[in-house]
Amino acid sequence: MMHKRDQDYWIFSAELRDSKVINDSSDKPMILTPLGIAVKRILCTGNVTSKQGDDRMTRITIADPVGNFYVVGFSNGFNPEEKSMLDGLNVDDRVMVIGKISTYRNSGGNYLFSIRPELVSKIDEEASRFWILKAYYFAKRRYFAIREAQKSEDSSIETLKESGYTAVEAESALNAIKNFRDYDYQKLFEVIEPAMSSFGSSGQLPEIRSFMLDYIKNNDLDGKGCRYEDIVVAAKNQGIDQSTVDEILNSLGSMGEIFEVSLKRYKFVDTS
Repeated sequence: MMHKRDQDYWIFSAELRDSKVINDSSDKPMILTPLGIAVKRILCTGNVTSKQGDDRMTRITIADPVGNFYVVGFSNGFNPEEKSMLDGLNVDDRVMVIGKISTYRNSGGNYLFSIRPELVSKIDEEASRFWILKAYYFAKRRYFAIREAQKSEDSSIETLKESGYTAVEAESALNAIKNFRDYDYQKLFEVIEPAMSSFGSSGQLPEIRSFMLDYIKNNDLDGKGCRYEDIVVAAKNQGIDQSTVDEILNSLGSMGEIFEVSLKRYKFVDTS
């Protein structure tokens, strides 16, 4: 019988570091991040900052913008190639890794997390920037879903979906509220936000971004999101070409300032 492959999630090291192991006495404990994602497999990217190993095992440290991931490969593990994939890397390589999370409980009762690699690729700066912005986008979406769910004790998957969130984001928000009641989300994003400031598109003029953001905010007339066609026309009237519109929409979405409610419909994200 074929088993369905576990989904891989884009997350930051700080989110994995603060995760909990739920039902740790069962045969199948669940790793839950503070943003509510139940993770078995993740995708991460960053620079290799250290590498250690012997004939049996190779361990590397990958630094993303807010911390470290620890990736370990064994020569006699389930995947015999996992060690050789890490052996082919050097310090300062920029990499993308997909792998399963392993847990270790130390003498103090705290869980530590590492990654058993399934895919390791060297990537360039542009690809790294793409993956990091993706991780940020998904983190902000999950955070906003949590904030929306906290507004009412009657929040449900359906009510959150009606507010524009996916079923996964809605379920994650409810998981987070249940299992991380006292978690300081502001502190998490105080770590993430400054690190992300350097990942915006430097070629975009601040006044153009501001114009488009204000237009989307003020022209969501039916509550279903501002139409792409209207954004393009308004931008054209300001001398902004369509390719620039598309680039800025992608950047605003990646930075969590807007989100696409439905096909070609955009809503402003109120973070106040």
